[in-house]
Amino acid sequence: MYLQRIAIKHFRNFVDFAIELSEGLNVIVGENNIGKTNLMDAIRAALGPASSNEPIWLDEDDLNRSVAPDSTMRVDLTFAKLSKDERADFIDLLNYNTVNPEQSTASLHCEWTWDPNGKRWHARRWGGERPEAETGIPEDVLHNLPVTMLVALRDALAALQPGRQSRIGKLLRVLAGGDEAKKKSLEKIIGDANRELHANTLVKDAQDEIQNVLEKASGPTLKQKAHIQASTPEFDRIINSLRLVINRQQGSEQIDALEELWCNGLGYNNLLYIATVFSELQAVKPPALPILLVEEPEAHLHPQLQTRLADYLNRSASDDEQPLQTIVTTHSPTIAAHVPVSTLNVLHWDSKGKLCSARVGAFGLDDNDQINLRRLLDVTKASMLFAKGIIVVEGISEALLLPVLARRAGISLEDLAISVVPLWGVEFGTIAKLFGQDKIAIPTSLVSDADPPIENKNDWNLAKPKIGESCERLKKLVAACAKNPVLKVCPSTVTLEYDLGIADSANPAIMAAVWEECFVGEPKSLNVALVENSRPLREGPARMAGHVLGRYGQEGKICSSPRGEA
Repeated sequence: MYLQRIAIKHFRNFVDFAIELSEGLNVIVGENNIGKTNLMDAIRAALGPASSNEPIWLDEDDLNRSVAPDSTMRVDLTFAKLSKDERADFIDLLNYNTVNPEQSTASLHCEWTWDPNGKRWHARRWGGERPEAETGIPEDVLHNLPVTMLVALRDALAALQPGRQSRIGKLLRVLAGGDEAKKKSLEKIIGDANRELHANTLVKDAQDEIQNVLEKASGPTLKQKAHIQASTPEFDRIINSLRLVINRQQGSEQIDALEELWCNGLGYNNLLYIATVFSELQAVKPPALPILLVEEPEAHLHPQLQTRLADYLNRSASDDEQPLQTIVTTHSPTIAAHVPVSTLNVLHWDSKGKLCSARVGAFGLDDNDQINLRRLLDVTKASMLFAKGIIVVEGISEALLLPVLARRAGISLEDLAISVVPLWGVEFGTIAKLFGQDKIAIPTSLVSDADPPIENKNDWNLAKPKIGESCERLKKLVAACAKNPVLKVCPSTVTLEYDLGIADSANPAIMAAVWEECFVGEPKSLNVALVENSRPLREGPARMAGHVLGRYGQEGKICSSPRGEA
């Protein structure tokens, strides 16, 4: 059983929004203020306080500001892949499929109406596709859908400290379960320790001093008896008083000495907190589906630790023996690049200003597509998942030049949140499969060389591109993207460098001068003298291929730099 779909109306920035989820790990990416945290809160609010130790309480400002003040808020949760036992356990939520029971779903609905007099929301929950149902959902059903939330600005140090809400205490309570022998064993340890403390001279002296002051201050009738001890020897009090400590570390060496967590860095304390929560969830035997919500797990972690954490999140969510649906929101391209592409879900605005979600796992990609995308989506390229616009280019030359050329034209790509993403190749067709209707709707340009056929290509002195034609790869790309509403193929005449050369009569000499700066001596096939001595070029510099500044045209012919000249 897993949470398959969330539909939200009028809640915070969501007017009418729906998102599809998958089993196991779901990694939700998107720009700031797009609603990732609101999505997490909508789940918690719909399930209510019976499902969470840290419930969320709504106020008047939670209503979307674009709707009328008397509008209702609503969240619908749909669960799929119910086992036979789960169909029985969730009969109050069940949408039974009589033809194919395995295809039955469960749905939970929550609607809030604002009471202007009481200044509070009245919530109504019901299960199944029965909108007029008067009966609410029993609390034991909601208890079977426990939600654990790791908020973005979590105070890991405070959460791991002793106290009633101690995460260490919760973990130990789950691990002990109903085993009274384990509990009694711990109580005996603390009981013995208390007796040792009571017999200690220093402790006795301190205790007597306190008692003397108490008796003088409160009198013999009202006085209390004070004791110094480690903890009350009761299991729940003991586990809530225990604290997590760490080995002192120097470089990569562990030193045989213990330190308090406040000596630790924020990143490692964050990891300790996540490890404690995961240990608790894996130790408990859930009656149905535990849901883990994690905001920005990358907080305070350097890239190597982010990579390791991403791998762990994926493995733990894929554990067949202990199903755990994990929903992660992140701003980290490192994490986005290191989880399976099928787990990614991109929140973004389409060209009409509508908030959309795109689950890559629903794009119909085959195994080969996913392997290629996983290879292509390194940290640099994964940044495009957080952009408002994308320009995909072949390599480093385009990636460096396009932002500069845009600034010369009075356009700041950075201010417009447009990412320039180098492919380091020509696999535009693979990247293109991420974009389009019912996919990622971020406006995207694919800037590709035309790479037309070359006349006399075996003799670089006579070689000449067939202007106006293009290679078969580009023809297929243009055809594949012709009807795509968010993709535009922007081919060059020959290559980017060739087009720069013919854009202005002064460009060849400038480019030749830059090319010369890359050499100790004077390059033979392209230098300023060759450009100045040639008659005016109709084609300008010709194809540049295989070198820093490639090939230039001389008297309408193509020149190239032979290997080994640089």
